[in-house]
Amino acid sequence: MNHFNEIEAGIQSLFAATNAGFTNDASAGQSHLGTWLNELRSSNDPALRPVAQELEVLNKAISSNDLPAMAKSFYQLGHLTATAALSLHSFAGLGDKLRELSQKLIAAGGNIHIIAQQRGLIHAAPAHH
Repeated sequence: MNHFNEIEAGIQSLFAATNAGFTNDASAGQSHLGTWLNELRSSNDPALRPVAQELEVLNKAISSNDLPAMAKSFYQLGHLTATAALSLHSFAGLGDKLRELSQKLIAAGGNIHIIAQQRGLIHAAPAHH
């Protein structure tokens, strides 16, 4: 199954809710996140376990409205996704889609980090690995 559109919609929904300071309902984004998490949990692929664990971290950060933790988690998800894409070079384009998703996750982490800085929640530049 190809869930990239749903994952991307979830990322956009979460970022929109974050950007609005959660004055909008974040539950739509969390619903996407829950779907993504359920799909990963049902997979037998051990390489996906770290992604599922990080999604749980992100979900907790969203629930507690912890912008710095959300930024860090988006970064981590981006890096985990990029790592998963390293060995994928199929004609179906799965590796390319994962790399694109990775870039969007990292960009969302950076944007949320900037919002957190503007709100005085963090003062240092994001750590790059």
